[in-house]
Amino acid sequence: MKIPAFFLLLIVSLPAPASGLPEELGNALAKDGIPSAHAGIYIREVSEKQPLISWHAEEPMSPASTMKLVTTYAALSLLGPAHAWKTEAYITGSIENGRLKGPLILKGYGDPKLDIGRLWLFVNDLRARGLKEIEGGLVFDRSYFQVSGYPGKFDGKPYRPYNVLPDALLVNFEANSIRFVPDGNSVRLIALPAFPSLSVSNHLKRTAGSCGDWEDGIDEQVESDGKSAKLAYSGQFPASCGEQEDEIAAYDHSEYLFQLFSKLWRESGGKIEGGWHEGAVPPDAKLLAATSSPPLSSLVTDMNKYSNNVMARQIFLSLGALKSLPATEESARSQVRTWLEDKGLSFPELVLDNGSGLSRQAAISPMHLGELLLDAYAGPLMPTFFSSLPIAGIDGTMKKRLGKTQVKGRAYIKTGSLDNVRAIAGLVQAKSGKRFVVVCIVEDPEAKRAKPFEDALLVWIEQNG
Repeated sequence: MKIPAFFLLLIVSLPAPASGLPEELGNALAKDGIPSAHAGIYIREVSEKQPLISWHAEEPMSPASTMKLVTTYAALSLLGPAHAWKTEAYITGSIENGRLKGPLILKGYGDPKLDIGRLWLFVNDLRARGLKEIEGGLVFDRSYFQVSGYPGKFDGKPYRPYNVLPDALLVNFEANSIRFVPDGNSVRLIALPAFPSLSVSNHLKRTAGSCGDWEDGIDEQVESDGKSAKLAYSGQFPASCGEQEDEIAAYDHSEYLFQLFSKLWRESGGKIEGGWHEGAVPPDAKLLAATSSPPLSSLVTDMNKYSNNVMARQIFLSLGALKSLPATEESARSQVRTWLEDKGLSFPELVLDNGSGLSRQAAISPMHLGELLLDAYAGPLMPTFFSSLPIAGIDGTMKKRLGKTQVKGRAYIKTGSLDNVRAIAGLVQAKSGKRFVVVCIVEDPEAKRAKPFEDALLVWIEQNG
């Protein structure tokens, strides 16, 4: 196997003193136009008391999506790997000849991944119980969570799915997928799920050439009042891209659920009359059916492999429900702080915000994020925790990285990026057999250029650790 020349400069170096940064690593940062003072690095072998490298590691920094590691460890510890979320259907009226006299009431508990497939199964479960017609519409009990705010607060893009706010009855991440399908000399657009209130205008031109960053050649316009949406696409789409997909979140919480549930209900052969309103499950309501999510151990893998912000926020809020109801971000933050204190982990600089890392306020020092990883490694949750992270050269956000180096399959790394921030955190097994936790956070206007350095750092650990 031929190792890229850029990495060879790092491989031949000697292990660094704990207080310093190897000259080679500093030079690698400089090559990317990033001052070494703008990087925080913490590397420590799991059985050692002192770090191999600690460089600006005590400074609070923006962790981007590596903050999900705090949420993951707290959730696995406090909720348990087998924890599952339920969604329930209640009735207050009678069912006569398959017709429900009154509304169907849906109550949610914050399921992080109630997708369209599981909702379809839930609908068919209700149909199998003899329910054919719903006379009184739908009632949504979303009271388990209390969340407010503007979906576009982070970056002014309220229709991007990663900005969807948490909800106790979140379904399908509230997203409509738009498929780009080359068809002869044109490009077809297919909306899934397709709602009657969703219109898609297509002014795309199919072109030749390489795919590259195909999204840069497309202009997307979104108009929505929360109950209906108009999408318009123009620009150029390279045929070499094959089929591609865009996702839009243009509906209010309850409106999206109503339209999706109604669509699936009618497609199953059922009938539904009336609209929807929000309200609590009455004390005399009868539980008709329920659906449960996969276990938390599975969901944190989905969350971390592809850095799903919405799932992270749902799981984070579920921690708040352990303290008080309805769950709020503040109760979740309080619960995590108490949990850390009980473990003897003092992180005074920690700012959790929403638990996903999609935030300009979130902060933690590289050293304390490293100490969290060390604590997780030493405990019974170690296999579940670290197996949820992307594996270098194998899957998730690390699938296309380091696949031609010895690091492939030997590093479990959570990635993170925001404008002016890049971060990695996780576990590396060196060729010596030793295992090291690593945290690297870069805060710089040129942080997007730090990816080669991150890869070089992981190679350096694998070779020198």
